[in-house]
Amino acid sequence: MSFFHKLSKPLKAVLALSHCSFCGSPHTSTGICDPCQDAVSLKDSSCHRCASPINTQSDLDSYCGRCQKKPPPFDRVITASRYQFPVDKALGELKFNNQLHYARSLAHLLQKQIKSSYTTSSLPEAIVAIPLHTKRLNSRGFNQSELIAQHLEKALQIPRQKALVRVKDTPHQVGLSEKQRRKNLTNAFKLQQPLPRKIALIDDVVTTGSTVSEAARLCLKHGVQSVDVWCLAKT
Repeated sequence: MSFFHKLSKPLKAVLALSHCSFCGSPHTSTGICDPCQDAVSLKDSSCHRCASPINTQSDLDSYCGRCQKKPPPFDRVITASRYQFPVDKALGELKFNNQLHYARSLAHLLQKQIKSSYTTSSLPEAIVAIPLHTKRLNSRGFNQSELIAQHLEKALQIPRQKALVRVKDTPHQVGLSEKQRRKNLTNAFKLQQPLPRKIALIDDVVTTGSTVSEAARLCLKHGVQSVDVWCLAKT
């Protein structure tokens, strides 16, 4: 997938500061070179609400049938890429093999997508990472969504708030139906501090949207008026 995959961890850490995470090209201050940015950037038409791929023929077709029938609690999803090769492999390396340089390179890609999406509207007043349960956080050693939020806080100058806590140790969602995901996530989060009226929730991957929907509903219940979702990849 990447030349980084074959290197030792210390060497990866050094090279990741100045090389592209995907192809290894040198002199890349953002962690991803222009050709790789172009290769993995979102190119297909997406639902204006959930970012699922759609065949758009007119403004009336800008929302998928699911969002037209039952809109989610968040206003929109902004994603850097699709969850497909090589992004899916990169996220696996990030989460399970401690290849943290991918958080930097993909967050840069997401940052560019965010900036182009808010040309006619104001950015959120705060960004909030989807939290991990303490048990999983201790096991992994880091929260990948928090790493992404740290990059975006610095790049976009938006305050990051650790307002959400995961109080329910939910099992991995991979392979579960949307109904099973919703059941797992019921009452999974707790809000530990007030939030401004407009926020963005940060997650690495959005699949069915069950996780961000549960978090968004909680925030809206406690005074937030508008929730956007920012993620590295959407399935």
